[in-house]
Amino acid sequence: MSPGCYKGWPFNCHLSHEEDKRRNETLLQEAETSNLQITASFVSGLLSSRHRDLMGKTTLFQKQSKKCRLVKKYLAKCIQKHFLSIPPAVGGEKKSMHALPEFVWWIKCIYEMQDSDLAKEAVRKLQVDHLKLTYCGVGPVECTALAYALKHLKSPVGLQLDYNSVGDVGIEQLLPCLDICHSIYLRGNDISDQGVSKLVERALDSCNLQKIALFHNNLTDACAQNFAKLLKYKNNFLALRLGNNHLTAVGAEVLAEGLKQNNSIQYLGLWGNKVGGAGTCALAAALENNTSLLWLSLVGNNVDSHGAKALALMLKKNTVLEELCLQENCLVDEDMLHFAEGLQNNTSLKVLKLSNNRISRKGMEFIVNTLKHNVTIESIWLGGNLVTAVEIEEMTRVERRLIF
Repeated sequence: MSPGCYKGWPFNCHLSHEEDKRRNETLLQEAETSNLQITASFVSGLLSSRHRDLMGKTTLFQKQSKKCRLVKKYLAKCIQKHFLSIPPAVGGEKKSMHALPEFVWWIKCIYEMQDSDLAKEAVRKLQVDHLKLTYCGVGPVECTALAYALKHLKSPVGLQLDYNSVGDVGIEQLLPCLDICHSIYLRGNDISDQGVSKLVERALDSCNLQKIALFHNNLTDACAQNFAKLLKYKNNFLALRLGNNHLTAVGAEVLAEGLKQNNSIQYLGLWGNKVGGAGTCALAAALENNTSLLWLSLVGNNVDSHGAKALALMLKKNTVLEELCLQENCLVDEDMLHFAEGLQNNTSLKVLKLSNNRISRKGMEFIVNTLKHNVTIESIWLGGNLVTAVEIEEMTRVERRLIF
């Protein structure tokens, strides 16, 4: 990021002569960005409302008040100029904004000012459905500043903070703005069960929050009770993604209890955990009569024949699930016979992903025979299994819905 981004700030808030301005602009070009940020944050804090009383009603106070107004005006304009640079939404998609690190810095300066009117003015013209702040160095301090400003948004927004350093402390700092979030994404943020407990507790009271994504964190079975409670009592909750954590069959069984009492969730992602056969059986049983779930991912979960049989039985009864992802598990030919039976009368499933298992031509032929009677299935993924190139060519010639 070029130092030119900070042209005139913080120096032009108290300079009047053109010569001085040109001189300071030259200094800004030569200064390091980190030093500019530290200086600007210091000036914002110095001019904040909490320090004005220390100055007294003096000439110095009057000068500082003028500087304060200039700083506030500049900060609000910078943020709004950033918003105006957002390209229009692509047809059929929601409008999103991928914020730059300078956006986080501006928000921190606004927080240092401790002026709620400034915060309101700064975010007044932000009209996006999704605010993306990935790889922006967001830690607990930045979370505090973001919450201070974003809680003044007029419309709910999706907040994506993937690959930062939010942690459990940052989760706590974000709680004040959770009510204005319709979704929150926290991939790779070193969050533990303790942070989840605080997040879910607040989410239960939030009317807008409908989606939570926490893949690549440090969650264990201990967090399952919180999410089961969320599923049980939040009847407008739509999506829960917990991929690549440390959940086992114990956690899956607890989640299943919440699923039994939920008919709003549409997306459930548990890939990259260790749910196993027992956990899969519990989830499958909970979904037999579910009327909302459209997508389920159990990729890389050591799903065995017991789990496969339970899922196949679920497909006989479930009437809404559209996509089932079972790549990278332990499925064999005999399991395909169960799936063939489950799909025989199923009229909802469109995509079945079975790549990278232990299925040979024999198991695939069970599926091919079933597809003769199933017109709902659009594709079955079978790449990375135990078949030769010749066998693949022969089977795709017979059934084009097989994807290798």
